[in-house]
Amino acid sequence: MVVRERDDACPGVVDASPADDGLIARVRLPGGRLTPDRLTELARLTRRFGTGSVDLTARANIQLRGLAEADLPALADAVAAAGLMPSRSHDRVRNILASPLAGRDPNALLDADAVLTAVDHALCAAPDLTALSGRFLIGIDDGGLPIASARHDLDLVALAEHTFALHVAGHDTTWRFDPTDASAAIVHAARAFLTARANSGAWHIRELPDGAARFAATLAAAPAPFASSEPVTGGAHDHAAATPNAARPRRRADGRPPIGVLAQSDGRFAIGALVPLGRLTQHHLAALVGLRAELRITSGRGVVVRDVTDPAATTAALEAAGLPCDPASPWRGVTACSGLGACRRALADVRTEAGRHALGRASRRADHPTPDRPAVDGSPTLDDAPDTHWVGCARACGKPAGATLLVAREDGTYETVPPDRAPTPSPAPLIRPPAPGASRPSTPA
Repeated sequence: MVVRERDDACPGVVDASPADDGLIARVRLPGGRLTPDRLTELARLTRRFGTGSVDLTARANIQLRGLAEADLPALADAVAAAGLMPSRSHDRVRNILASPLAGRDPNALLDADAVLTAVDHALCAAPDLTALSGRFLIGIDDGGLPIASARHDLDLVALAEHTFALHVAGHDTTWRFDPTDASAAIVHAARAFLTARANSGAWHIRELPDGAARFAATLAAAPAPFASSEPVTGGAHDHAAATPNAARPRRRADGRPPIGVLAQSDGRFAIGALVPLGRLTQHHLAALVGLRAELRITSGRGVVVRDVTDPAATTAALEAAGLPCDPASPWRGVTACSGLGACRRALADVRTEAGRHALGRASRRADHPTPDRPAVDGSPTLDDAPDTHWVGCARACGKPAGATLLVAREDGTYETVPPDRAPTPSPAPLIRPPAPGASRPSTPA
């Protein structure tokens, strides 16, 4: 059982967090959605108030860094005016993931974009849900690219064109309902979580005192809060038999973003691009703004440009801007926290080290076996190399699921930590005092 004695320290726009390079503001982007106009405004705001760059997070949100406290009211007003903060009181709780191809995926069972909008509106209309943690995460899996994950708090999992299932921390509640009732299901389950966490201070359903499985069973036993609910009689995990023609929901097998040319259901294309170390520089932003296309941020800290008619030209423009569109790029699977110079806890400039690692992979590629040219001795290809996440301390901020950690140590070396193990706690790390007027510690992405 996890007992939290404080609220999480995830920043928002209204409530920014201090770092060594200034304040951090995080803008929630449900589904990672950015229209051309909103992307243009964000690029302008980070030039005006921040460093000119933005960081992408594992919840498909963006962060502006290097902010001054005196500028926060003007920044918040501008973000709200751009339609990116519909409720200031719900600023930190609008964490909703969806496929970057939502509404365009030829393999999807339904249009997740409409559901995404309804869920976001329902969250913002519920005053009591401001009590949710800034890390509480909702996923919408439309049956196309896998989204649902046991690491999420709530998942809407499409089973058929008119049928969703609700999962909590990977456990099926056995609720089945029409997409029009999806937002009611999310609000009901979120309220039930706030009641169940009682005095534990849990940030996530998996941290509840009685466990996530018990929470799912409690929801299953209670009357569903909507008219379209259909009971499932075969047990909490037998929904494939209970729902005709429904496949079992897929679990995330690869947290990496989709890269390259992707076919859309309307005959147009989407282009997935890598963002080296999850940071869109001023140069990157200018190139993306110049495309005048809808953008989706992915939970793998990449971008997907949608509704493309000339995929070759768009790919060339992204590549020229330094946003690789090749799935075999050495930048794929290499991430890092903010590191020394940005975080008070960091022991090393891990972003530079991660960049050297990626460039080292590139230099070895010519002599390394590839899928179309396998090694004679059966050694792994470069594409089989594990994802790595480089961090400046044992907190391992922003770690992607399944990544091997490289944790900086005080002696200048790095501890290698497999995905299934926690790093060795640092002995009483030195933390520099926060910036004047700051109210929060720096926080993971």
